[in-house]
Amino acid sequence: MIMIGLKSKLLNATLAATTALPLAAAGLFTSAGSAQAAALTGEFSFNGGVTVNPFAYSLVTLKKDSLTFTPDSIIADSNGVKSTPVGVAAQTGSFLGFNSASIRDIISFASDTVQNPFLDLGNLTIPGTILPGESTASLADGSNIFTLTSSGYQITQTGANITIAVDLFGYFTSATGEITNGAGSLSFQRNNTTVAQANSILNTANGSLNNLTFSGSTFTTSVPEPAALLGLGAVSAVMVMSRRRKSAAQ
Repeated sequence: MIMIGLKSKLLNATLAATTALPLAAAGLFTSAGSAQAAALTGEFSFNGGVTVNPFAYSLVTLKKDSLTFTPDSIIADSNGVKSTPVGVAAQTGSFLGFNSASIRDIISFASDTVQNPFLDLGNLTIPGTILPGESTASLADGSNIFTLTSSGYQITQTGANITIAVDLFGYFTSATGEITNGAGSLSFQRNNTTVAQANSILNTANGSLNNLTFSGSTFTTSVPEPAALLGLGAVSAVMVMSRRRKSAAQ
């Protein structure tokens, strides 16, 4: 938080600026409002989707240093990378316009190597469900995406089961190129397993935990606060009026 102290001679300028303040603040909010309208802001959750023909649920496989989603049902993007469908729910803000997404693999947790964009938002007739003959172009167009920059995972014991929690850090890019920071998580479970058993499997050559269902959520983290914008508008108006008074006095 930045605190700005104004000398007493600026107090009169503050009062004089009252009539100019609405105009200055309006200009500031118009600019900020336009940027926010284009940017992706808010949050959403997602779950594994379904491919109808051939029928298959979206699943995940964890190896010691990678995460792979199947099946790769979505048509390849411009880089030739296929992806897996997920259904989008509990959307807020800009994400209300999407009901599905594609998700891609984490090649290496150690080096943060990912098939980006990690999530590509779009729409299907039924959320997360690829019907026979349905176009998945919106889920592979590189528009309205979440790029993953770093990630890691932890395995914890929950009763007789284990929970694998994957942290997600990155940024969203809107269709118009606006960028907002983002974060989230991904989780899945394996029944009747201990942490020690899971680590033993993962530490074995080519060892993996297979065919796991998953769910996750992401949210934006860099939304400007209206109060902060109002404060900036007020300070700008006061400074303008102060400079005008100084010029008139010279």
